[in-house]
Amino acid sequence: MSKRNVPTRWHKLDNTANLFPVVTNRRYTNVFRMTAVLNEEVDPVLLGQALNEILPFFAAFNVRMRHGLFWSYLETNHAKAQVWHEEESPCRYIDPVETNRFLFRVLYYKKRIHLETFHVLTDGTGAMRFLKAICYRYLQLAHPDDFTEEQRAAYFGTENAGEVQDGYIENYVRAKSKAFRDPSAFHLKGEHRLAGELGVVTALMPLDALKAECARYDATIGEYLTASIAFGIYEEFTSGHGSKKPISIFVPVNLRPIFGTDTALNFFSKLSIILPLHARGFTFDDVMRLVKQQFDEKLTREEFEQRLAYTASSEMNFFARLIPLPLKNGILRIVYENSNNGSSVVLSNLGPVQVEEPFRPYFEGFRFLLSTTPKEPLKTTACAYNGVLAFNFASELESHRLERSIIRRLTAAGVPVTLETGGIKDEAL
Repeated sequence: MSKRNVPTRWHKLDNTANLFPVVTNRRYTNVFRMTAVLNEEVDPVLLGQALNEILPFFAAFNVRMRHGLFWSYLETNHAKAQVWHEEESPCRYIDPVETNRFLFRVLYYKKRIHLETFHVLTDGTGAMRFLKAICYRYLQLAHPDDFTEEQRAAYFGTENAGEVQDGYIENYVRAKSKAFRDPSAFHLKGEHRLAGELGVVTALMPLDALKAECARYDATIGEYLTASIAFGIYEEFTSGHGSKKPISIFVPVNLRPIFGTDTALNFFSKLSIILPLHARGFTFDDVMRLVKQQFDEKLTREEFEQRLAYTASSEMNFFARLIPLPLKNGILRIVYENSNNGSSVVLSNLGPVQVEEPFRPYFEGFRFLLSTTPKEPLKTTACAYNGVLAFNFASELESHRLERSIIRRLTAAGVPVTLETGGIKDEAL
């Protein structure tokens, strides 16, 4: 499909995305990174060709942002996208002037292909679909003799591009709305790195060994990792004495399977796992029990229907729609500042990444990183491929004692861990 043949269309920002242009700057980038690790070095010319062949199929990415009287919106971008060699810290601010007005960037480094996305476009599920489609096309171009004529002609992964629709509004249920306000959380303190720099640690571990450890607690991987993070904070940042403010782990949840809505835009909510570890003497078993209890109570369709009603109610309000965009943005900024204290650390678990059969031999694995903020200077993510879980830490703190604490707990439990690091000294672990 040629870019010239793509009609100009537009769509409003989804309900969650409305916030991101308001609070984003070079310090709060709201950019996340998906990485595909191949088993060979990347050819940038073929990668650029693959990107521009695939992009027209993904209406959620093939856009630039405009600002109207009442709402910001996204319209088709007919410019050519380009790829860059990775030379700077991950998840940095995306300046539309540098990217031909696109709100994403594709980078390469040795065997790695990175997709960095401004959260206004989509969430991790939508971005991973786009990244895989780019990689599929790249591999078809790089290895034409390895595919049949029929396979070479197909654009794999584009059938999963998803519809450009606002899942929040589509699933809005007014009657079940209630207010959500998380208490102010304990925040990680320590010496910070230079602005814009992230230290990255990836702990690779066999899924079988990790699942065996989770089974000891009758826990899911998400519950186990959440408890590990919370207990690591308790040990390392409160010295086991506890804190007056709760340790809160923000766990994003993909709403597509819950509501049966396959949108290409953002469609996620959150679990707030709030742990009042206010005294000495808490054990890992204690924390695990509290985490499992909250997962059981909060990971329900009813809970997310109520959250959708709460977040979407303002957009559904007729009078709110008539507020001019500058005033609306000011209100959103105030709301954000007042509600941005409720998380200690984020854990975003993408789950297992599935690759279409013809391409599986070319992939070694996948990685996933989130940008940080001053109040959330460390964020964690996880994804799995081919029997290996990649547990990723992105931190603007100089100290890596939380990562070290979690990794030592895993290895002591018999889970083999292999480390990848970026931007830090290995001896820090």
